[in-house]
Amino acid sequence: MTVRRRVRKDHVAAVLLIAMGIFILAMGTRYRMGTLVHMGAGFIPVVLGILMTAVGLLIGVLAKARTAEERAEQSLPPPPDLRGVVCILAAVVVFVVLGAWGGLVPAAFASVFVAALGDRQNSWKSAALLGLAMVGFGVIVFHFGLRVQLPLFAWGN
Repeated sequence: MTVRRRVRKDHVAAVLLIAMGIFILAMGTRYRMGTLVHMGAGFIPVVLGILMTAVGLLIGVLAKARTAEERAEQSLPPPPDLRGVVCILAAVVVFVVLGAWGGLVPAAFASVFVAALGDRQNSWKSAALLGLAMVGFGVIVFHFGLRVQLPLFAWGN
C-alpha cells in the first residue's frame, strides 16, 4: 500500500525561504561586513539571509499536517475569477495611453474607473464616483503638491 502525501503550501514556502536565506547569506559573506556603526556592503544581505532562514524555519515548524477533512477532500478548487486581474492590468494600460495623449485628469479617472470595475460589488456609478474622488486627490497631490510634469489636460500630444 502506497501512501500518497500532498505537499502543503506552508511547507513549500518554508523550504523556499530557507533556501533563499541561505543563498543570500552565502552571497553576503563575500563582501566586507563592517561594524554596526560603519556597515559594510555585506552587512544587510547577511542579516536579511539570517532573518529569512529563521522565518522559514519558524513557518516550517508551525505548519500543520493535513487534517482528516483535507485528506478526504480531493476535489479541485474552482477556477479563479480573472475579472479583477484583467481590470487592473487594463487600468495600467489605460493610464499609460491616456496619460500620454490626454493628461493626468482623464488618465487618472479612466484608470481608477476601469480598476474599480474589477470588483464585482462595484457598480458603474460607484466606480465613476471613486474615479472623480481620486482625480481630485491626484490633482492636489501630484499636480499642485509634488509638481509632477504631467499636464492636467493635453489632448492629442
